[in-house]
Amino acid sequence: MGLLLVGTVFVSLITTFASLAYQGGATPMLLVWSRFSALMIVLGLILKAAGVSFRLPKRNMRATFWIAICLMAMSVGYLGSVAYIKVSLAVILLYTYPLLVAVFAALSGRERISPLRAVLLVTAFCGLVIALGRDIGLTVDFSGIAFEPGQITLDWRGTTLALIASLGVAGFVTWGGAYLDDVDSRVVNFWAQLWMIGLATVYVALVGGVSLPETSLGWVGYLGATGCYVTAMICWFGSMKTLSPTETAMTLNLEPAISLAAAALVLGEATSAQQWIGTFILLISIIFSSGAGRHKK
Repeated sequence: MGLLLVGTVFVSLITTFASLAYQGGATPMLLVWSRFSALMIVLGLILKAAGVSFRLPKRNMRATFWIAICLMAMSVGYLGSVAYIKVSLAVILLYTYPLLVAVFAALSGRERISPLRAVLLVTAFCGLVIALGRDIGLTVDFSGIAFEPGQITLDWRGTTLALIASLGVAGFVTWGGAYLDDVDSRVVNFWAQLWMIGLATVYVALVGGVSLPETSLGWVGYLGATGCYVTAMICWFGSMKTLSPTETAMTLNLEPAISLAAAALVLGEATSAQQWIGTFILLISIIFSSGAGRHKK
């Protein structure tokens, strides 16, 4: 749980740094390719220094490719979305994934969701909607709930990319842990990053879209987003060996609160009482859900 919390903090900062990188002239594909390469190099050095073999059983090796597909969808979708929409809106669209995790885990027979945890999962998502609702034209106050379509700041490209990222995260969280048993998670992570570098390289060769930052602030964003990704992914893979899919999804719901604060402090995105009330509901749901999981064990 500690590793997952550390990883969540760092992954929460990625979109803020990415937005700074884009303002400085960098492109989403540059960040995508760089983060995969950086993590593969770091993992390779760690594994080499520790004398760990890069070989995996066939079952796990095959799984690294579809894990790479999930992570590729998450990376390209999430990083690409903030080039078109606000960080806060990208966050709420990405965080449709905990509901997908619950559905996927139940349908695959990996986990039964108790009524209490199902309610808490839905409550957490409702907190997200309340916290970020003004970006989708929803206002919640003591006078009631108002929906103003004219206030929606949606861009279909950013919306689509964020939802693709949501599907990628849901697939990774639901099924990734099953292929980390009895193997070194760092080796699985290494091979997944290698496949993603190949996919990203093919895309860049065919389409292009790689531009370096042109300002010092852009370089800060570029290096910050890359460093946060490396740290977050190492922590995520380490934590998934012992946590269930729903526990992972619920803990990762801390990210919107951190992302919201980072976007407000660094990027100057406006915040409101509605956003912080929704964040409070989110955090309380996470706390009670974690307690329910420990009691069940």
